[in-house]
This record gives sequence, C-alpha cells and structure tokens, in this order.
Amino acid sequence: MSRLRIPVERADALVRAFRARVGLVDQADGFVDLQVWQSDRDAGELIMVSRWRDRAAFTAYMRSAEHKRSHARIPGDLDDAIALERLEHLHTYEVVAD
Repeated sequence: MSRLRIPVERADALVRAFRARVGLVDQADGFVDLQVWQSDRDAGELIMVSRWRDRAAFTAYMRSAEHKRSHARIPGDLDDAIALERLEHLHTYEVVAD
C-alpha cells in the first residue's frame, strides 16, 4: 500500500495516468490486483493498493525491468509532483471464507 500526496490541481492527471497504465504488472508472477483510491475529503491524497501472492513475488517485480519501464512512462513533471508519504507492506493473508 502506497500513500501518495500530490497537489490537488495535479490529482486528475495522476488518476488519468493510472487509468492509462501499460499493465506490465498484470503479467507479473504472483500479481493479484491493483486499485487506486482517492480520498473523498482530500483530492490530493491517493492510495495505491496492490495485492500479491507473497512478498517474494512483489519484491521480484519491484526489481524488474517491467517495473522500471512502467514508471519511466510517467511524465517527469508529474512524477516530480508526487510525494510518497508512506509505503506499507501488509502481511500475507489467506482467504478462508467468501
């Protein structure tokens, strides 16, 4: 889970960038899904939540060429406007009931 901060006037551009993502992560071994949440109280606060089979799969992707290519697509001025406020790795949980 990554808590991102961006000036409110740039938030729409960041949301558009997530919607237009190239999707290389979707093919990564162990990737489950990705969601981006925007605060209803502060449009400049976004949380990116990605789920993985396990921490090793996440770590492997973060070190991959695909991760570098995905992030290289972000325009420099938009990338400069993004502040990572917090990165949190949650424990791996197994779904035991639906």
